[in-house]
Amino acid sequence: MFFDDEDERFLNPEILHVVHRELYAITSNLEISHYGLRNVPTHTEDGIPIRKLYVSNLPPKTTRTELFNVFAQYGFIKSCWLRMGDKGPNKTPTPTYAFVTFSNPADAHKALQAPNHEKMLRGRNLRISPADSWHQPAEDADGRVCWKPRSLPRSHDIEDSSPASDNIDSQGGPSVESSLDNEANSSNENTNIEEATPETEYTYNILDILNRDCMTHILTFIPIKDLIRSERVSKTWQNMIQEYLQSIRTFKTSWWVHEQSRLTTAVLRRVLQRLGASLLRLHIDHQLSALNDRTAHTIGKFCPNLEELKVVGMYTKNWNPLLYGCKQLKNLSFVSCNKLTDSSLVHLMKNDSCIETLTVANNTHVTGLFLTGSDTPRMHSLSFYNCYSLQGTVLCAAIDTLPNLTTLKLDVCPIAMWKIIPMILKKVPKLEELSLSEYTSTECISPHSNDAFCEALAQMRDLKILNLSRNIYINNAVLKQISQTCTKLESLNISSCNSIRNFSSPGVGDEGVRAICGACVSLQTLDVSYLASLTDAGLCAAARLPRLHRLVTRGSDALSSAPLAQMLRACHHLQEVDACGCDNVCEGVVEAAVDALEQRPRTLLLRLAGTAAARDYHVHDQEYPKHKLLTVNMDEDLSNPNLRPDFVDQMFDYSSDDSLDDLYDHDLYEDFEDFLGPGEWQDDELILDPDDDDLDGLYAYGIHAANIILL
Repeated sequence: MFFDDEDERFLNPEILHVVHRELYAITSNLEISHYGLRNVPTHTEDGIPIRKLYVSNLPPKTTRTELFNVFAQYGFIKSCWLRMGDKGPNKTPTPTYAFVTFSNPADAHKALQAPNHEKMLRGRNLRISPADSWHQPAEDADGRVCWKPRSLPRSHDIEDSSPASDNIDSQGGPSVESSLDNEANSSNENTNIEEATPETEYTYNILDILNRDCMTHILTFIPIKDLIRSERVSKTWQNMIQEYLQSIRTFKTSWWVHEQSRLTTAVLRRVLQRLGASLLRLHIDHQLSALNDRTAHTIGKFCPNLEELKVVGMYTKNWNPLLYGCKQLKNLSFVSCNKLTDSSLVHLMKNDSCIETLTVANNTHVTGLFLTGSDTPRMHSLSFYNCYSLQGTVLCAAIDTLPNLTTLKLDVCPIAMWKIIPMILKKVPKLEELSLSEYTSTECISPHSNDAFCEALAQMRDLKILNLSRNIYINNAVLKQISQTCTKLESLNISSCNSIRNFSSPGVGDEGVRAICGACVSLQTLDVSYLASLTDAGLCAAARLPRLHRLVTRGSDALSSAPLAQMLRACHHLQEVDACGCDNVCEGVVEAAVDALEQRPRTLLLRLAGTAAARDYHVHDQEYPKHKLLTVNMDEDLSNPNLRPDFVDQMFDYSSDDSLDDLYDHDLYEDFEDFLGPGEWQDDELILDPDDDDLDGLYAYGIHAANIILL
């Protein structure tokens, strides 16, 4: 090409060199041609093997870890260096270019030859080209690589050198032309000089090799206390720990407490300062209570995004400050909080409260007054478990302020609550989940005691989950009413509903189970454990449930393998059968399960511990048919022998008149006097007299002398 003299003076050779390298970076990323491979050099012009690659066209906010992950697929990376832009108080540093150094030149060659779509980062095609000879690691005569960067020329050497010189000095330093080229690249934010300085050269470590998800999973096994203490190791480790702590969404204080140490409010405040901003669920479930009334203020201040809070075994009274800090709190649970009262929760139930679920368990002070006078339209779940002071009349009046209630759990409540439950249920006909378990007192049993309860159940047509376990008031009449009304029922638990055979009131039997299985065709979970009146004839009706997933029938001595085998063949979605403690269940269940899986493949779990099949398996070493989708558990017995219908308490035997004679033997107490010394055993009131008239009153209340001695 011909240039005039006037045009030649405007041509800068440095700019041409920069343009030449950028054009080479673009063309080197072209895809493989159909007529052959593109020409990718393996050595520089000076014959140095190419190990270091120059990367440009980086997207904003690129990190070294992301760049490392792009090139790690081609080979072992020695170092990965990223050049950031100008930094300042009003500037956001952005990556401009990077250098990736491979240990093996062949790996760098593979990275250059790789197709363009493999070298994409955040939607951008990275421009890859070999670094110049000056930045390539040098090799000695023996072929050993010198990974340390070469020494830079002094500034006055660069200024005094001629731009036309093309030779490299005898000390191994860069030529004048390459130094000028680097200065030109620095003005275009594509310089290579800064990367060569010893202060900015960075060699990757184990934190760069591990995937971010893998590293996060490893950190979950380290206690939070140890992670915070280890932040002083290095700046890189501190940044990674802080990034991990900010990614935690669930924190339990039991993860912090180790070796019987106490967790104080001051320590909790420091922990929440680091990870409270990102927490969504917080469980205060430590063993040793050492938190004071400032705990609620601490949580409200440092956990603004908290959605779930569970407090276990704390003696703090005031929890109202949560309302001012945790504006997004939805689920609130208090378990075994003895000092929790109605005044502790009254402000949390205001009109602007966002609480949707409230649970109070094992409490002796809450009466339900905190719900009266409040209007919380967002609350849809209310649960009370083992609350002795809960008043049914107060709760019945408070239900009017909860129009959107869909879940109600009143378990192990005072016996007077059962008389109020029908009135409560009539006010919440839209319930989807109801739990009324652990009602075992006989004070309210009468011929017409369940009429009001059945009348209230007649309005609950949206009920899906029902728990009536260990409820002595449930009988066949109640189950018939449920079958007529609750046709959408998906889960039913009627275990231990009057499991004692010699009890005066009849419990659940075959008639009630057949009614449920015939009408509630949407049932997916059914628990009929410890029912004295349930036989094979009643359980066979469960084979008519097409959507049944889980069946639990523990501790039923009257059941055999026939109904279970019938259900395995008929219920094609059945995935778990729990028959622990059923003495008459034999190996026929396993054979039926294998045949059912051959016809309808699915994962199936059989729990047969405590059955005849388990005894034959352990004693006679009998082998049962196997299937790759079948799991048979013969060892873990989940049944409770105290709930079985045939359970007999043999701790004290009152059949013999002489069984308590030793308790009234005065000679026995004389031996104690000799052992303790004179004057130590002179209290005659401690000695029970069998002829004393006061014992007759104790026997009337069912309290025996043996029980008194043990207490």
